[in-house]
Amino acid sequence: MSDVDHLPAFDRVQSQGEPSGTGAPVLLRVALALLVLGAVGWAAARWWPSDTATGDVLVQMTTTARTFRPDLVTVQPDEAQAYVLETLGWAVAPPDLPGLALVGVGLASVGTVRASSASAPVEVQVPSFRYEGGDRQRATVFAYDYILLDRIGDSYDLPSGTYAGLSEPTPVDSRVIEGTYVVTWRRRAMIFSAVTEDEQTADRIRQAVGV
Repeated sequence: MSDVDHLPAFDRVQSQGEPSGTGAPVLLRVALALLVLGAVGWAAARWWPSDTATGDVLVQMTTTARTFRPDLVTVQPDEAQAYVLETLGWAVAPPDLPGLALVGVGLASVGTVRASSASAPVEVQVPSFRYEGGDRQRATVFAYDYILLDRIGDSYDLPSGTYAGLSEPTPVDSRVIEGTYVVTWRRRAMIFSAVTEDEQTADRIRQAVGV
C-alpha cells in the first residue's frame, strides 16, 4: 500500500492529477461526487466510531441510562452539587450543556467490585445528572474519575480509544454503542460521559465540551 492510500479522501483525489482528454469534465464530476460521499462517511466514522465490547463501563452506562430516574428532581446546579456531596462526599458540579437543562440528579451503578475474594460483589455508584431539551431531547451524564476506574478495572473499563482521546490536548472521545451515542470528556481529574439516543444532542454536547 502506498503512502497516498493513507491520505484523507480529498488529498487522495488531488494526488491523482487532473483528468485529461475529452472525458475530463465527466471524470471530474464523478470524482467530486465520490469525494463528497467519502467525506460524509469519513466524518461520521471519525466522530462516532462503533465500539460494543462487553465488560466496557460505557456499555454499562448506556444500559443504566435507559432506566435511570433521578433521586432528586431539581433544576438548580447548586442543589445537585450539594446532593452529590452529601451522598458520596464528592465535590462535583453538573456540567453546563448549551441547549439542555438540568432536571435531576441521582446515583447510578457502573459496575461491581469485590473487597476480597470471599466477599460478595458490591455495586459501584456514581453521580448521574439528567438533562432535557426541546423536541424530547434527553441525556444522562455520569461523573467519575480514574481512581474509581482502577477499583472496578477487573470487571469494567474504558475502551482503549477513549483513554487515548482523554489524553489529547482537547480531551474528548465520541462513539456509538449499540445505537446509543456516548460523549466522554475530562475536566482535570474528573471524567464525564454523556449518554443520549439523539445524534443532534450528542453533536451539541461534543461541540460544547470540545472547546
